[in-house]
Amino acid sequence: MPKKTWYSITAAANTSEADIYLYDYIGYWGVTAKDFARDLKALGDVSKINLHINCPGGDVFDGTAIYNLLKDHKAEVETWIEGIAASMGSVIALAGDTVHIAENAYYMVHNPSAGVRGDERALEKTKSLLAKIKTTMIGLYSSRTGMSDEEVSQVMDDETWYTGAEAVEAGFATDTTAAIEMAASFNGDLFNQFKNTPQAISALVVQGSTEFRFPSAVAGNPNQTHSQEAQAMTTTTSTTPAATAATEVAPEMKAQITADAKAQFAADEQIRKDTIKAVFKGFEAHSTVMQSCLDDMDCTAEKAKDQLLTALGSQTPTPVQSYSVVVQEGEGIKRIKADAENAIAMRAFGEKRTEGNSLAGYTMLEIARMFMHAHGQNLAGLDKMGVVAAAFTHSSGDFATVLGNIANKSMLKGYSEAAEVFPQFTATGNLSDFKIATRTDLGTFPSLRQVAPGAEFKYVSIGERAETAALATYGELFSITRQAIINDDLGAFTRIPQKMGLAAIRTVGDLVFSILINNPKMADGKALFHTDHGNLAEKAGINTASIDAARVLMGKQKDGTAFLNIRPKFLLCDIADEGAAKVALESEFEVGAAEKSNTVPNSVRNIASVISDGRLSGHNGWYLNADPVAHDTIEVLYLDGQQAPVLEQQNGWNIDGVEFKVRLDAAAKAWDAKGMVKTPKT
Repeated sequence: MPKKTWYSITAAANTSEADIYLYDYIGYWGVTAKDFARDLKALGDVSKINLHINCPGGDVFDGTAIYNLLKDHKAEVETWIEGIAASMGSVIALAGDTVHIAENAYYMVHNPSAGVRGDERALEKTKSLLAKIKTTMIGLYSSRTGMSDEEVSQVMDDETWYTGAEAVEAGFATDTTAAIEMAASFNGDLFNQFKNTPQAISALVVQGSTEFRFPSAVAGNPNQTHSQEAQAMTTTTSTTPAATAATEVAPEMKAQITADAKAQFAADEQIRKDTIKAVFKGFEAHSTVMQSCLDDMDCTAEKAKDQLLTALGSQTPTPVQSYSVVVQEGEGIKRIKADAENAIAMRAFGEKRTEGNSLAGYTMLEIARMFMHAHGQNLAGLDKMGVVAAAFTHSSGDFATVLGNIANKSMLKGYSEAAEVFPQFTATGNLSDFKIATRTDLGTFPSLRQVAPGAEFKYVSIGERAETAALATYGELFSITRQAIINDDLGAFTRIPQKMGLAAIRTVGDLVFSILINNPKMADGKALFHTDHGNLAEKAGINTASIDAARVLMGKQKDGTAFLNIRPKFLLCDIADEGAAKVALESEFEVGAAEKSNTVPNSVRNIASVISDGRLSGHNGWYLNADPVAHDTIEVLYLDGQQAPVLEQQNGWNIDGVEFKVRLDAAAKAWDAKGMVKTPKT
């Protein structure tokens, strides 16, 4: 161990900036999280922190706490790597919003390690803990560099040392600074534990000494105290030993000293609690252990760390990879949710595997177990039903959310792939609520009036139609049980929701065709298709003459005294009449004439497209419809334009699993009779 350490947090007088010199080990043999938290708090309200690093690493939990203290600080943090940022030093360095590294400095990442003594159970617990710590570090490194998790894992396995330029290229640092000389000391024996220590560093170990000297940017003796620097500082803290002297206290000062002591005790106690909370950050599942540590005034951050390790070690090992969030809280869970959803979609829909998805091929039960371990839940003693129940009822709702997303994909897949024809001949609109809506009459106008020279233009009369419409809600419930999860029944997420999606769009189709079939009354009290509306032709089959007669009726429609000359675009009929309709519209010669050898050209050839639907089976009639974009015919209305059905979910009460509700708010309305003509069949 070094005879003296070099660690200080200083705030320059009359400025809002502070400097932190982390030239030491991390942990009880160097810079502890407790000391760091106390000194950081003593800085007060600063807007920028310059973090200077020459650190070979140290304790994972102290380093994690220091990282989190810096990330949570409201000040801008700028990191300057001036010697080595290795192991946990490399993690703390990334607390900076920008990271500068000297050209002759080094950045090193490697796997976490631990010493353990005990039986195979103790070894298993330590192995599981190290895996969690590594996962956390991978998440931090990959989010900073853009490397994949696999790439980061490999460079950690290889114990990779980066020069300044290499660290920038890899994405760990923002830029390089000029080569500088540094002054700091720590035990050169440290480098014996690393397998790939660069020769340039090994050569700097002083011959015949265990003290490692790194060139320094701070002038003077590397072992000096900070007394000279402290003259320009408002706050100075160092772990370097300092001389003390006893002073006799005057009686009149004793009361003030007592008050000061109480205030100091309260401040120290708050710092103790803050450092303990920093240790447990990312391990909120062990809040009971944390609270016990907070209540015990003799419990330090080091003791709290030991209790956390014990709690983590008590978790039952599982063959499923575990995740834990220590640094960058939430990133691990987000990755699991994305990978879990993709893993299920791969098996359910044949979706392509996302890059780096390590959950491909996992069953739903294994994914449920994964989520629980990610949230630090102890599953010891739980059977399969218990594991799934824990996943469904966990406060995060992550597992249920993933299942809901899969069900929603399947429902929308059924909705979008349904063979419905009504969107071709109807318009789409929206209503903002469920009140009865009246449509403003913007459909057609008479001819424009002549305006004499110098005369005023006159406003056309635009009123509200008497036609009204109102939305209605349609929906069903379905559930996914724990048994379906345990049985890995993907059909629960594919067939049922897909059928719900089909049912949703089929419901809208039913609304549309019910208008044609039921011929509802319009606001004038007369049926939609009525002789008084000029849109009900004589009974006839589908042939050239009958289509032409319907065309003429549509073309003669008026708005006041103005002829509208509306042209048909679609012929709607029963599936059984589809063939006859296509022949009548596509034949070169007239269809249905009495002559046996007819050579009269077909006057209605290709004037409309044929649309058939089974709902018109047995219905006595066929229709010509105008373009719904140019003319008001039938419009399908949705709440706020939400055309697709909505899937809602909640934990089941009546069923042992999760319940889903498919809901659709829609209506169909014929706004005007002029753009449609019905021909009853003989």
